[in-house]
Amino acid sequence: MQHHTKVWLLCAAIGGPGCAGGVTDESERSPAPRTTSAPDDDPFGGAPLGSRNGGSAGQSGKGGTAASAAGSAGRDPGGGGAGANGGGGVSGAADVGGGGMAASPENNAGSRGIATTPEPAADCPSLTRVLLESGACVDRVTEFAVATSPTSIVTGADGQVWFDDDGGNQLVQLDSEGRVLKRVDCDEGSSPRALAGGRDDVLVWYTDAGAKTLNRLTQTGLTTFELEVTAAAVALGEGDELWLTEAEQALYRVHPYVSIDPYPVAPTRALVLGSDHNVWFPNGSVMGRLSPDRSAKYFSLGTSFADELCAGPDGALWFTDSAQHRIGRMELGGAVRTFDLPPGSAPTRIVAGPDDAVWFIAEGGDKIGRISVDGELTQYPIPTSGGLPYALTVGGDRNIWFTEKFSGKVGRLLPDRHE
Repeated sequence: MQHHTKVWLLCAAIGGPGCAGGVTDESERSPAPRTTSAPDDDPFGGAPLGSRNGGSAGQSGKGGTAASAAGSAGRDPGGGGAGANGGGGVSGAADVGGGGMAASPENNAGSRGIATTPEPAADCPSLTRVLLESGACVDRVTEFAVATSPTSIVTGADGQVWFDDDGGNQLVQLDSEGRVLKRVDCDEGSSPRALAGGRDDVLVWYTDAGAKTLNRLTQTGLTTFELEVTAAAVALGEGDELWLTEAEQALYRVHPYVSIDPYPVAPTRALVLGSDHNVWFPNGSVMGRLSPDRSAKYFSLGTSFADELCAGPDGALWFTDSAQHRIGRMELGGAVRTFDLPPGSAPTRIVAGPDDAVWFIAEGGDKIGRISVDGELTQYPIPTSGGLPYALTVGGDRNIWFTEKFSGKVGRLLPDRHE
């Protein structure tokens, strides 16, 4: 049976658990789009989440991704076994993560300990193709039809990608090859759900708008904390604390099992813990800073209007301005610089990347954008037109994962490894 605990944080709580249904283990599925699944008696399939599908550890450890299922020995970080073509110590040329060596089409015999590196295509790398460490040139973006209407996406404490299938009322866990590992059923009417990656034994935190709850998902079950607020965003704080926003109303600091403290500020929606250990939040044309002593200070963004924000790799705050098609950077002292995007880009969600850059959703252009801390801009096209890219995260494999709300797909983008 699923472990399910309720904890009261406020006296006037209402509603019930956000994910009252079971958890389905789908770790034996292939990457191909399929929708069938079979529930297990054990709520988490009798094994820790993320422990199935051998070879994933090798991909995560080196930041690689397999372009095919062949050459499993090559995906093992310690591997040197038979490759896709049968020879000892040789893997298929399309394999990325591994300990094996690349075999060219001419090396079909797979000679032991001997391999050749294929010549990359003349257009590689490009906006649509990426050069792998093996020397192979593959498609930069791969899409997986694994949902009905995927929205928020985060990387859990297990290093796996988790996303909210809003239309299917489920939280879904993917491995680094886009295969569904788990589906956690949620109540109808619980969306929109805000997600945050967990820490230690907590895989993911998420909110239930309908029931006004905060939910903690671990390897062994689900705990629901009753609130009196409808949280628009949730973020990890320091230690065991979390921060919530109630749009245009207040910020809340939550210590699960203990307390929830309101702060009388009015965030637009998003929030982030900055490199200075203060909580930052946008409020239209100003950026707010909330200090531990409960004092708030506001910084003008000039003509910009901040939608979403993140703490960048340079310690500054980066934000999107969808209406004016620009990306903004604000130093912690308040100095602002903006970068104009092509007309119609409409940037929305933004995250710090696995490189010296920030990555963002260009909703209007069906693109995933990258901007370096020096302002160098690149926008990568998404194969499916009109899929409505919605949110993004950096996976445990150091690739960019994103959701497409209208197409029902989750995408994986391979950055250039030299970046």
